[in-house]
Amino acid sequence: MGLQGTPPNRNIDDQPTVPLRLDDAVASWDALAGFMERFLETWESEALPPRVADFLPPEHGVFRRMVLIELVKIDMEYRRQRNCDVLRLEDYHERFPELGRPDGMPTDLIFEEYHVRKTSGEDVDLKEYGQRFPQQADAIIRLFKLDSQTMTTSLSDGRAHAKFSTGDRVGDFYLMSSLGAGAFGSVFLARQETMQRLVALKISLDRGTEAQTLAQLDHPNIVRVYDQCRLPGENLRLLYMQFVAGGTLHSVIKEGNRRQLRSAGVLADTIAATLDKTGVVTAQNVPLKAELADRPWSEVVCRIGMELANALHYAHQQGILHRDVKPANVLLEANGTAKLADFNISFSSQLEGTSPAAYFGGSLAYMSPEQLEACHPEHFRQASDLDGRSDVFSLGVLLWELLFGTRPFGDEEIVGSWYASLLGMAQIRREQVPQPKKKLTDDVERRLVSILHRCLKPDPRDRYQTADQLARDLGLCLEPRVAHLQQRSKHGVLAMAARHPLISATLAGIGPNAVAGFFNFVYNDQAIIRKLEGTNAYAAFWNVQFVINSIAFPLAMIVGAMYIWPVIKGLRQVLNQEAETDLLLARRRAFRIGRFISYLGIVEWIVAGIAYPIALHVLLGGLERQWYAHFLGSLLICGMIAAAYPFFFLSTLAIRAYVPPMLEAEPLSKSDVRELRWMAKHMDWFLYLAGGVPAAGVLLLLSAGHIDDPHSALSLKVLSAAGAIGFGFALSLSRSVHADIAALLKSAELFTDTRDSDRS
Repeated sequence: MGLQGTPPNRNIDDQPTVPLRLDDAVASWDALAGFMERFLETWESEALPPRVADFLPPEHGVFRRMVLIELVKIDMEYRRQRNCDVLRLEDYHERFPELGRPDGMPTDLIFEEYHVRKTSGEDVDLKEYGQRFPQQADAIIRLFKLDSQTMTTSLSDGRAHAKFSTGDRVGDFYLMSSLGAGAFGSVFLARQETMQRLVALKISLDRGTEAQTLAQLDHPNIVRVYDQCRLPGENLRLLYMQFVAGGTLHSVIKEGNRRQLRSAGVLADTIAATLDKTGVVTAQNVPLKAELADRPWSEVVCRIGMELANALHYAHQQGILHRDVKPANVLLEANGTAKLADFNISFSSQLEGTSPAAYFGGSLAYMSPEQLEACHPEHFRQASDLDGRSDVFSLGVLLWELLFGTRPFGDEEIVGSWYASLLGMAQIRREQVPQPKKKLTDDVERRLVSILHRCLKPDPRDRYQTADQLARDLGLCLEPRVAHLQQRSKHGVLAMAARHPLISATLAGIGPNAVAGFFNFVYNDQAIIRKLEGTNAYAAFWNVQFVINSIAFPLAMIVGAMYIWPVIKGLRQVLNQEAETDLLLARRRAFRIGRFISYLGIVEWIVAGIAYPIALHVLLGGLERQWYAHFLGSLLICGMIAAAYPFFFLSTLAIRAYVPPMLEAEPLSKSDVRELRWMAKHMDWFLYLAGGVPAAGVLLLLSAGHIDDPHSALSLKVLSAAGAIGFGFALSLSRSVHADIAALLKSAELFTDTRDSDRS
């Protein structure tokens, strides 16, 4: 398929021998521009047509063929303009047999000849190309559906932009310094005189109307395109946009690899070096923003990733796909804020007609498998099949490289057939599972890798379905405590609790009530039953106890199971890929399950406190009034104590076992934020219950004068000790869960629709 770790030894008569590594994409792109520039300069300065062979790299291989294709395009265009001998593609192929190997005449070159002939006024019959190039017939049919007289696949703009230099005035712009130049256009730092503002001015061939669409994008993490204008009679477009002074993410990655270090310090130093070059602002005046300065690298990557995902989501909502997400297209402000640039809108309608070389400038390595397939003119997949999930994949590749310094799919190469190599790269993305090149050291890093693995799923249906979902997951990851929650929920007891929510919830709810029930049984037996006259009092008490508990516990389990059923379905969906359900309802029930079970328990204890003396009155033929109050009071106190602990246990399970997996499938919502705040309030109320009721029970025993009764004295000691120990445990658990809730709420503050939700 054309992707090899070590290039095989092939004969030049078979196909190109020297592979083209994607890691060298930027250098190769610059080299390609250099070959084209020299060829263009010779065409402009010489009277006779230059020989294409004199401008080719000496070493046969994929790169040489790429250069040859672009030089042939330039040569065809200039021969038509200068009325020189016109050469057909067959003539070029005769001189350069490698042009047609290994996969036949390139379809973009076929289309370029069609374009040159048609724009020169020649009447071109489309059937002619099917007859001349039968091997490419299907691709030609697809490609020529565009049938645009104004579209060219050449990367050259005729060098018209090269005549401009620093100090020139171009229309309303004064060119202050060069930000970048090549065969494909020039970018200057310029001052727009009428607006008295600094802009980045791109001077290039007038192609398409992308700027009219991009100018509508207004987002803090997208480079603002102000507008465009045209230079009369020169077929040049001036695209002026927001000047972003801090360089690109590509420079940050490159510097990190040079130092073998990735840190916020490297980010700051790279931005500072770029600022010094432009001279517009100094790093001392604009330090890194607090969210980036001195933060661990994994959190820096999360922050940058969240900003870029927010930008993509905004663009997608406007119906615009980026299609070229890569480090070189992410600009940095002086304070480290990331901004997306160079949206490749034309890709959407002209994908099949674009030169393969146009993709090689660093883009191929970041493309999703479906986008790589869409680049193949003979593949069934088309550009219109792509959606925002393709951008999500590309962002995942970018963030992986930013995190580790290398891309997730290793060293990829173009070997032999260009289009076969595209499919080979797509196959690698479908078959390989990226593995980190170093040991993951913290929960944020582990969680981030998990997020990136989801971005890089080969099937778009398995990725984040929107960039907004990705942004929110990265926002959660920014909080180390939340990242710890999400990672811990995948292992040990919490993972088991999530896989078996009914069992874990039952144990958490029934356990404290069973302990309280046993204590209450022993206390009432010693304090009341043994003081009653008659030999059958104990048997009657035991029978009442058995009947009430046989009803109360199963009833509570049934009602509780019905209440938690949406949680069970939600966890089955996210953990076992079962049928989709309402995750919002599932999380709401999870947040409320502690309160529900506690209130259910209190109701049952109160009912039991009434039922016990009535049942004993019937069975024993009578019961003194004081025992009615005694039974009700003892069961109420035990029930209130027992109710506090299921709340803490179940709330802990909700926050640490049930909710984290569901948040990975669907981000925090406004409803979740409201539920979290209510849970925090109830945490305080139930803490008072856990500490206050045992104290009230002790006071009640003391005030009743039972201190001299040995049975009551034992109960007093047990109640005091258990209350103190239980309150300490509840206090510790409450503080820990409070901290978890605070971290989740802090993550919610990152997004406007979950920020400052109802606090009532």
